[in-house]
Amino acid sequence: MQTGERYRYDGPTGHFIDGEFIHAAEENTFAVENPATRTVLARVPEGTEADVDHAVAAALHAYHTVWRRTTQREKGWYLAQVADRLEQQAEELALLETMENGKPIAQARLDVGEAIRNYRYYAGVADKVQGVTIPERDGLFDYTIREPYGVVGSIIPWNWPPMHTADFTAAPLAVGNTVVVKPAPETPLTTLFFARIWQEVLPPGVVNVVTGAGTAGARLVEHPDVRKIAFTGHDSTGAMVAQSAGKQVKSVMLELGGKNANIVLPDADLEAAARGTVNAFLKNTGQACTAGSRLLVHEQIAERFLARIRELLASVTIGPGWDPANDLATLASHRQYEKVVGYIETGKQEGATVFYQGTLPDGLPNGYFVAPVVFTDVRPEMKICREEIFGPVLSVQAFSTVREAVDLANGTPYGLTAAVWTTNMMTANRLVRELEAGIVFVNNYANSTFLGAPFGGFKKSGVGRKLGFEDTIMEFTQSKTVRTAIASPDLEQLDDYYRNRAAGATQQGGWLS
Repeated sequence: MQTGERYRYDGPTGHFIDGEFIHAAEENTFAVENPATRTVLARVPEGTEADVDHAVAAALHAYHTVWRRTTQREKGWYLAQVADRLEQQAEELALLETMENGKPIAQARLDVGEAIRNYRYYAGVADKVQGVTIPERDGLFDYTIREPYGVVGSIIPWNWPPMHTADFTAAPLAVGNTVVVKPAPETPLTTLFFARIWQEVLPPGVVNVVTGAGTAGARLVEHPDVRKIAFTGHDSTGAMVAQSAGKQVKSVMLELGGKNANIVLPDADLEAAARGTVNAFLKNTGQACTAGSRLLVHEQIAERFLARIRELLASVTIGPGWDPANDLATLASHRQYEKVVGYIETGKQEGATVFYQGTLPDGLPNGYFVAPVVFTDVRPEMKICREEIFGPVLSVQAFSTVREAVDLANGTPYGLTAAVWTTNMMTANRLVRELEAGIVFVNNYANSTFLGAPFGGFKKSGVGRKLGFEDTIMEFTQSKTVRTAIASPDLEQLDDYYRNRAAGATQQGGWLS
């Protein structure tokens, strides 16, 4: 297997529709770049509205003719087979993610492991999709059925491509939907790697992939035969998705941004909190919606806590993701590089103090590398405090009271995650109730997936939940209520029935007809 700068991609490069890879003319393709070297890995098609229509038609046909008729137990078997193939090719997929996304190979291996576990988990969920029964009354019996939407459109981002590909295919498939995936233009090759496995395992049309940018995504959202949209990305794009889907009263799940607060109280285990803080804002080079990009530290401990943060950052190694010795790698694209560098300059212009600014080592390839930056003296109105940067940038605010910490934490438009570091569980439990976030960490900052637990945010961080058990079933199915009229005879009527039956009589009409 080729590694490093000698890596050459030799996988599929076309749309994946109805079980086949479909290629485009050169002038209708775009380049996929290795962000560590700025070299082109491959060219893939720029999806058109016609491509999306073709994919949706294939998914709809597969839904009605194959997948809807497949038992839930069989669906679970198919998903388990996908997991097995992913496991067999895990190292190849991890290296591809590193080359396409830029992240350290150790993190890419974790991503692939989570994708495999996702498929295994939902393989087990498939035959556990159940409705409820409602007690009989007035001769009527009610029960519910959970039914799939049909075709789900999944629009996934570039920061965790294996995990997001698994998130937005395994769960919808498990509960009976078929899927059209539109991967981010920065990282389509990872999803096409999955497509090669789907081609081997799944019936044609059950999962389809259309590569491209805005045109393909917009058509997928507005297509009348796509009845559910699952989107992960920036909140501004999510708002446009919601608006477009709303015109058709179409169900959406939106996993959007975060500007997450990491609160450290004086009685915390400061070493654990310091290490957790560094991991929270540097994992995936800060390109995570769950990143702990805001540190709120009590003024009693702020000076010594920040001194420890500085020591930990000084030991961070920066370099290409394929070298396992590196902790921090490149950003995912030129556009992201320009955005992050721009925010760093904005922070300086707004008057924040640069407490720490790392330096890049000599000899790096010509990639999109940015060293960690920590700002102090950050005010709530500053852009670096309110807007999602998606890079290795930490904003620090000191607080004097617990109420102030809560107000600062809740003082942004987002509400995805928050963290509390304290040895007092009474304090922790009270803050859990006060913080406006869909996920709250206590004495940890697990900046990773939440398989089995619901994942999603409050406020502008999105609507809907993924990764849970019941929540995901609810997210990707619709409830159908069935009301049946049933006979409710008294015991004497039953005695009459059996006497007449024994005598060979047939009652005409009434409750026994």
